Amino acid sequence: MPPASPLPAGDPHRVITGPDGVVEVIVSLSEYQQLKAEREELRRLRAAQRRTAAAAQIREGMAQFAADPAAFRTLTREELQRDDVFDRP
Repeated sequence: MPPASPLPAGDPHRVITGPDGVVEVIVSLSEYQQLKAEREELRRLRAAQRRTAAAAQIREGMAQFAADPAAFRTLTREELQRDDVFDRP
């Protein structure tokens, strides 16, 4: 394992470097938890932004939906003649 080398003074991090550069950065648990929470918030905001954009496209009539090939099934003539054919998965 390559030796850890500290970042410039004032940074509480330690950096583990390898022949190709930085391999890991060691941070305190509280900073890790803060970074994890910020990453989750960013993920949540991006998902909300995608939903908002899709809703706007639907309202404007511009949305296009791609069919899921796994959702298709082939029905026989007998199945199509049954009353409950579309109630089954």
